[in-house]
Amino acid sequence: MSLRAAVAADLLHAMELWRRGERLEAEREIAALLRDSPEDPKALRALAEIYDASGRAVQSISLWRRLAQLCPTDAGILRQLAQALLSNRSTAEAIDVLRAAIGLEPANARAYNNLGLAQLRGGDAAGAVATLQQAVVVDPAYALGYMNLGVAQQKLGLTESARGSFERAVQLDTHLSQARMRLGDLLSATDAAAARRERDRAHESHAINLMTVRRHDDAIAIWTLLIEGGAEIPYSEGTRFHCRLHCCDWSQYENIAARLQADVIAGRRVDLPFSFFVHSHSAQAQLECARSFIADRHPRAPDRTPAALRIGSDRIKVAYLSFDFHEHATAYLIAGLLECHDRARFEVIALSYGQDDQSTMRTRLEHSVERFVDVSRLSDREVADWLQGQGVHLAIDLKGLTGGARTGIFALRAAPVQINFLGYPGTMGADYMDYIIADRYVIPSEDQHCYAEKVAYLPQCYQPNDAKRPLPAQLRTREECGLTESGFVFCCFNNLYKISPSVFESWMALLRGVEGSLLWLLEGTPTAMRNLRSRAAAQGIAPERVLFAPHVALAQHLARYRHADLFLDTAPCNAHTTASDALWMGVPVLTMTGVTFAGRVATSLLHAVGLPQLCTVSLKDYVAKAMHLATTPSELSALRAHLEEGRDTCPLFDTAGYCRQLEQAYEEIWARHARGEPPSALQIRPGA
Repeated sequence: MSLRAAVAADLLHAMELWRRGERLEAEREIAALLRDSPEDPKALRALAEIYDASGRAVQSISLWRRLAQLCPTDAGILRQLAQALLSNRSTAEAIDVLRAAIGLEPANARAYNNLGLAQLRGGDAAGAVATLQQAVVVDPAYALGYMNLGVAQQKLGLTESARGSFERAVQLDTHLSQARMRLGDLLSATDAAAARRERDRAHESHAINLMTVRRHDDAIAIWTLLIEGGAEIPYSEGTRFHCRLHCCDWSQYENIAARLQADVIAGRRVDLPFSFFVHSHSAQAQLECARSFIADRHPRAPDRTPAALRIGSDRIKVAYLSFDFHEHATAYLIAGLLECHDRARFEVIALSYGQDDQSTMRTRLEHSVERFVDVSRLSDREVADWLQGQGVHLAIDLKGLTGGARTGIFALRAAPVQINFLGYPGTMGADYMDYIIADRYVIPSEDQHCYAEKVAYLPQCYQPNDAKRPLPAQLRTREECGLTESGFVFCCFNNLYKISPSVFESWMALLRGVEGSLLWLLEGTPTAMRNLRSRAAAQGIAPERVLFAPHVALAQHLARYRHADLFLDTAPCNAHTTASDALWMGVPVLTMTGVTFAGRVATSLLHAVGLPQLCTVSLKDYVAKAMHLATTPSELSALRAHLEEGRDTCPLFDTAGYCRQLEQAYEEIWARHARGEPPSALQIRPGA
């Protein structure tokens, strides 16, 4: 490894320590790097950011100034220096630095925004208005710039102009709660009803922002205030329930879930598709939920006239679109697939509209395709036009109806064939999505009517996996992982909101039946962990037998599976990527086959590794099977050996073989379209 590569690796490790809260150790490692390379810009920047985050403005200012000298043409460093100066109340100097940054990068809207805020702080409201107007000229979609422009206009008494700026801000970002609050205050003097609506929407935005930072217990209070106050906010009932599930608050779980399902079937906008499938037991109800949501989001008929295509071109152009081309579960699954595509038959493009987290995974993804395009600053129409202009044949949506999705691109018919794949375990309910990639386990043939898309059946498993994912040895002892020295370890590293009360009760029965056993879960919010331990205590289980594993980097996460004996799946929503992780590390997964796509994923995975006997059909069978395995070491050892020995040969982890099957599906889908045939279900045969 070269010196530069070694420094980069050490720096990545230091920043991982920082993210995990080991701040002193992170600073020590960076300081050691700087002793050897005192002018390394990346190490200096990392330390400066640490100082910023910990409120040490004087130290960060010193480092940013040093970086500005080392990198005199880097406008980003100047913007960071200005922020540190503002934190230290050095407003005049910050204004000068921001003007210098704009001189280097005059098309950066954020720099104008920051300068305008600095001018406001310095008492120059007129100058701030002029600067912030320039910010929204540079970026007409800059919601925060419009909000701050409205604040500056208010300072000058330009009430109508301020109202227009706040209205534009909330049009661009419906969850910009400060803009909604300010707009509501302006409206209150002239239109009480409009003012109330804006205040309700501001509270809604605040609740959503709290959910984004995992403060679900605080968000519950706001949703309750809105619901009981009669606010006309769609999806609020289901979203409040989802917050309760994040907190493992199961009060009236069955009644609420049943009421939401009945309302969804009746066509009411009470729950979002992503939160609904977590507790829903009906594929038909999930279809109705998705249809209502899509109709609400895209009420107008889409433009269905794609650009002329080169039907006879040598290669099929496939574009994968996602918010998650960074360190994310979807990326872990799909990276190997993208690398395996046959470039002689397919031109593979990736369009990213999410963050660039500068991670190793991001770099790998960028190199896994022929073209990797960041479209995060483009509108839905601009992205759709780009895809049409490039003559893309198949557009693949890797987000579906999950957070950060941009279904508007597909509603504009960005490509002649559009496919729902991987990111969302269910139907999108949209008539502009032509196919869904599945297998016979996640969508039985008799359930096809519950999917708006036509089903493209792969022969083994719908889920791709990466044969290059880490296979780490045991890195830490049981004690270092927070476990006791001995005792059978039941684990479930699903997000805690997937746990239902009936499944948790079955886990408690297992802890009662297997002396000294432990339940190892993934860390959640403090409220959720406290509620789970309280519920365990109420069922006679010592709370310390329920343990929580912190969020760590992928290799460390996989390594700790070495201490788990049996993975217990959740229902009605299964483990997905998490189940693949466990199987990859040789840990048997016990599931209960459900009736929806999201509730049948683990069943598909288990068939793909040759362990269908771990698929149960009832809670009674699930508990009995888990008890048998926990008390029959020889049988459990045989299952582990089967996984270890079959890792390199089983269909689930055969990335290249999976890719060939998916490519066959793509070729058949495109051949049908080229012949003028409408979308229809298809089945890829093994070895075809």
